[in-house]
Amino acid sequence: MMDYFTEKEKECPDCGLNLVDRNNDFLRALNTARDLYGAPMEATSMTRCEPHNTEIGGAPRSAHMDGRAADIRCSNMEARMNMVKCFIAAGFRRIEISPVHIHVDMKKGARDAFMIKTGMGIV
Repeated sequence: MMDYFTEKEKECPDCGLNLVDRNNDFLRALNTARDLYGAPMEATSMTRCEPHNTEIGGAPRSAHMDGRAADIRCSNMEARMNMVKCFIAAGFRRIEISPVHIHVDMKKGARDAFMIKTGMGIV
């Protein structure tokens, strides 16, 4: 399967660390979602080193620090709903929708239950 995401998108912006390429299941699911979507997806955050995660106010045990999370830019409602459908079809069960991006992850040790989180809480 094609890898639609650039090295720059996968790397921590502070130190250049790339943990995404080590997580084949995550990267495969992300590329499957992109393939299903049929249009470009821009990752605004994937790998984060601990100092960068702390600096931007990320969760203390963020899946970004394991290279198992991505924030995908999206501010259009129609595109957002189409992307969410593609993420679900690709196997993601942890999805967070914000006004500017969609967060997806495959956090180790997280519940396997399906969860969509919005600014209004978990739905």
